[in-house]
Order: sequence, then C-alpha cells, then structure tokens
Amino acid sequence: MLIKDKKLVKQFISKQLLKFYLTEKILGDLKYFGSRSVMKKILKENPNKKQMQFPSKIAIIFLGTGAYIKFFPKYYMTIKKKFLTKTIKQFFVLTDQIHKPYLKKKDITIVSVKHEAWPFSTLFKFRYINKISKKLKSYSHIIFIDADMYINCFISEKEFFFHTKPLFCVRHPNFLGRKGNFEYNSDSLASVSPNDDLSIYIQGCFWGGKTSSVLKLIKTLNKRTDNDLKKKVIAIYHDESHLNKYFIENKKLFHIYNPSYAYPNARHIPKPFKKKIIHFHDKKIRAPSM
Repeated sequence: MLIKDKKLVKQFISKQLLKFYLTEKILGDLKYFGSRSVMKKILKENPNKKQMQFPSKIAIIFLGTGAYIKFFPKYYMTIKKKFLTKTIKQFFVLTDQIHKPYLKKKDITIVSVKHEAWPFSTLFKFRYINKISKKLKSYSHIIFIDADMYINCFISEKEFFFHTKPLFCVRHPNFLGRKGNFEYNSDSLASVSPNDDLSIYIQGCFWGGKTSSVLKLIKTLNKRTDNDLKKKVIAIYHDESHLNKYFIENKKLFHIYNPSYAYPNARHIPKPFKKKIIHFHDKKIRAPSM
C-alpha cells in the first residue's frame, strides 16, 4: 500500500507545511478581495433571482474521520435549519467514528471508512464517494461540504438554484484577481498548462450538482488520483488540485459561487457581503499524524 510509504508522505507534508507557513505568516491579514473593482465584479450576483432547478431530494456528503467527527453536530444542525430547508436531505456520513450517538438518525446514512494519515484522509474522498455511487443514484442532487464548515446565513432554494448548470463550485477567496496554486507537475494528472485559462481557482471544500454529473466527476477524479498514487505522485493540493483540473476542462458545466459560500471564519469580509457558509480552520486537528 502506498499509504505505508512514509518517505513519500513525509516529503509531501514538509512541502505542504512550508507553503502553509509562507501563506499564513507572510501574507498575514492581506485583504483577500484585492481591489474594490475586483471585489464588486466577483461578488455581484443577479438581484432578480428566479429558481431554475427544483431538486426532489439531496444527498449531503460529510467526510470526517478521527477528530473531524466533532464538527458534525453543528454541521448537521445548521444545514437542517438554514440550508435549502424545503428540500428533503439525507446525510451520508463517511467516518470511522460510527458509534457516535448523534449519528443515530433517520436522515443519516453511516458509511464506515478507515481513518488515514493526512493528506490521504482528504485525497481519498473521491474513492469513498465512488464506492457508494449506487446509493446516491436515487437522489436528484449531490452536495459535498467539508466537515469543518457550517451554514451561517439562511440560504433558500430560490437563492441557491437560480442557475441551470449541472455542477457548481465556489471561488477561493485567496485568489481573486491573481493566479491560484495550481499543480504544474506534468507527472500528475491534476497538472495544468500555462496556456490554460487559469483566471479562476476554486475551493475543494464545497461543490456538487445534479447527480449524474457529480458521479461522472467522482469517477473521473477517483481514477486520476489512483493513477497518480500508482506513480507515487500526490498533487500539490491533493483533491483540490484535481478538482481545479476538472473545472478547467469543463468550465461550461459549472456555476461558480462567490467566496461568501465558503469563507474563512477568522477573515474579514467587506460589507455589505455576509459569510453565508463559514469554513472553520482548526490548526490543531489539521496536523498530520503518522
């Protein structure tokens, strides 16, 4: 198993931690939105929204092994109370903590997965979801939301489904008006070319869409991540790098939400915009364990 290749893991972790240090410590409180003109262009949405999609039932995918399961109660409660409240939702909880009492609910389907060392715990999300693809086919839509996120503002069906695109993603607040951290290593199937349209970099924490399109995405990226691992290659931002590659290849299929749909809890957001969905960063439990 490549998971046991500790040299590969340690090399990757060292590279990731260095990049995290440079981003967090040197950039500090740099305003993510850049110039006011960039902010207005990116965050402005159609004020006359009309609901264009009418999901019958939605599968919400939660992946939280190890300490990440602690986020589920708030995750579950805020989605139930504030996110697409008129639509039936079933939570697919992918975890190794299957005996938690708060998981014993009718609208929760527990999927047992093994806890892996970081970054495999997130890299394998396509593998895990692909394994339950048959169960997911009965849903009209699939939405993946990172474990350490919660709904901060009420989001209605009319507000969320005002587009007709089969897939959706959300822009990364770190890279508005500047190039994102794409993978350029040609050994990885997540690699992009400088000749590609790299004007938009998306987050790996919030994405989804119509079931048939999402399952196609999942199947494709599962194969690509597995092929990379066979060559002992891990993309610079693992699953997010692969998602960005797929986005670049299929931009016409995606509706792109502004960063307020996945915004860091500790960062300021310019008024009058609100943090609709908050991404909570807990550095202590993000530390890789070997």
